[in-house]
Amino acid sequence: MDISLLADHPNEVSKIASWYYNEWAHSIPNVTEAMIHEDVIAKSINRDKVPLSIIIHDENELVGVTELKYHENKSYPEYEHWLGGVFVEPSKRGYGVSSLLISEAKKRAVKLGVTRLYLQCESHNLSIYKKHDFEELHQAVHHGISTVIMVWVPAT
Repeated sequence: MDISLLADHPNEVSKIASWYYNEWAHSIPNVTEAMIHEDVIAKSINRDKVPLSIIIHDENELVGVTELKYHENKSYPEYEHWLGGVFVEPSKRGYGVSSLLISEAKKRAVKLGVTRLYLQCESHNLSIYKKHDFEELHQAVHHGISTVIMVWVPAT
């Protein structure tokens, strides 16, 4: 598997936007796939600063993506840096792709000087993030969905 940045593969933007829209955004009122596409483009530019997207290919096929971004949940403006958009192509789930993406995102966050990395997930995804040393902070609601806010603090 090859991990790289979306900035190095801008041709993958449309596929990622489609994944994100179909997985999460289709149920958010007034959000279109075109809006998600623009958001993914904004994360496809950077290589050495937030926001950025990390992707993974298996034999030249895009199989997963994650993002480092700012202020994912606007209800918590004090939480600056976020891991989000962890998505693995359904046929490739269960093979450790998300773990590779999360590990790479944490490494890049450290290199970028991030001192706290937040995420929000639904309760059925808690175990994957706990495995990567994220700790539960509290419950939240994001776009009408019950989530758990978690944080990872790099060792100093």
